[in-house]
Amino acid sequence: MAFTLGWLFLISLASSSLAQWPPQLIGPPNGQYPPLPIGTLAPPPTLTQDLEPIQLLVQWKQLKQLAVRYLINDAQFQAFVRIINSNDAVTARWRLLSQPELILFLQWVDQQLLASGGGWEMEEQELKVPLLNRFPYWSGTVYGWQGFLNEAQLYVPIYAIRAHIDAKLMQPGIFSQFWSRVQGLRVVYDRWVASAEVTRLLTQLQNAGIDTVQLDVGIRQFFGWNVVNITTTPAPASLPAPTRIPGAVVPPNNSNTVTV
Repeated sequence: MAFTLGWLFLISLASSSLAQWPPQLIGPPNGQYPPLPIGTLAPPPTLTQDLEPIQLLVQWKQLKQLAVRYLINDAQFQAFVRIINSNDAVTARWRLLSQPELILFLQWVDQQLLASGGGWEMEEQELKVPLLNRFPYWSGTVYGWQGFLNEAQLYVPIYAIRAHIDAKLMQPGIFSQFWSRVQGLRVVYDRWVASAEVTRLLTQLQNAGIDTVQLDVGIRQFFGWNVVNITTTPAPASLPAPTRIPGAVVPPNNSNTVTV
């Protein structure tokens, strides 16, 4: 069976390089871009300007509060957190970050952000989780893993984000090249989900009652990747071989890593 932990893929993708999640895009020091001379055409937007509206669509504060509420009160969400922090999950994350295509993509994104005069502002990633509920009724407002996903959609408007992406692809600028490179990461995802560590994580998540198929379909649809047959696991030998580049991150105890 193909692994479907799209959540872990997104967390791993966004927590590498300079792009820590959630990102806060930084514009010019004075908060304004210099005015254009009269009679000149506006230059196409930079990658920083393209990504900022997408980031602003997500309600980060409410999303963190949702995670805290479920982490205190919901056993199924607690099981998910334990599984994605297991030894297999750590190894799987290193395996993902060692993929050459992903390394090249993140390097390109960093270069574009720096060239556009913006960057990524690092934000605190730790959640402050108390032992007691902040409000007494919290314990009655959790409904398992599916309930968490349903409520998370209120703060991460996937359809609005996707509509904004489709609109940006119709305009000139660097965003089309950015999205084209995102499309190329599908082979990385396919290769990663077929690894032994991720297959074991799939079994653990399914045993905890988490619908991993739903996650896989959701992430493939969001990124525009064709949904594959997820009832069977493709043989690792059938997946495209990674491009070998210097400077790759080598995870511990990983026999299939890139040679440095």
